[in-house]
Amino acid sequence: MSQISIPLGERRLEAALQVPREPSGVAVFVHGSGVDRYDVRDRYVARRLRQAGFATLQPELLDVWQAAERHNAFDIELQCTRLLEAVRWLDSNRWARGLPLGLFGSGIGAGVALMAAAKNPGRVAAVVCRGGRPDTALFWLPRVKAPTLLLVEGLDGPYLICYESLGGKKELVVVATGSHRFDEPAALDAVGAHACRWFSRYLAAPQSRAA
Repeated sequence: MSQISIPLGERRLEAALQVPREPSGVAVFVHGSGVDRYDVRDRYVARRLRQAGFATLQPELLDVWQAAERHNAFDIELQCTRLLEAVRWLDSNRWARGLPLGLFGSGIGAGVALMAAAKNPGRVAAVVCRGGRPDTALFWLPRVKAPTLLLVEGLDGPYLICYESLGGKKELVVVATGSHRFDEPAALDAVGAHACRWFSRYLAAPQSRAA
């Protein structure tokens, strides 16, 4: 795992970046509060995506000073701004320019990813949410045009409302799990498989689609 520092004006965001040979797309991870880029679940899914041919970027959307303020962990507007800035930095790299972009959100990061997809529909090609709080971006969901996959632990009311509110192609899959964390091996394997399936369908690079 390559540890990098993303310059954003006077701030720098720490991140993990790994790029396979000739990637067909890029998946950016947006984690929730209380976890970081070293989260075992996200690292597992990221590894599966790299095996499927995707580059992965796992940024910390809050710098050390912002992270020290507890309320920032739930400020999805702030985190969305940082995410879109990280995407612009990503696009400044020649290898990433023009590659389809997917967002993988969990926890509060699910809402952040969906808000970012709504705000930048021309860049975000697909979204996968592993449980989390998509309801925190409820206002933005009708504006999400990127194909969105919701992986949930049950058909709870909030998930159904979010699913119905999404404005583009969408799919909702119930993953058998004993908790909202999806940390059982079978549940995590299912999350990885579904993420690969979704991104392989919607993040095919132009040359791949033409093949």
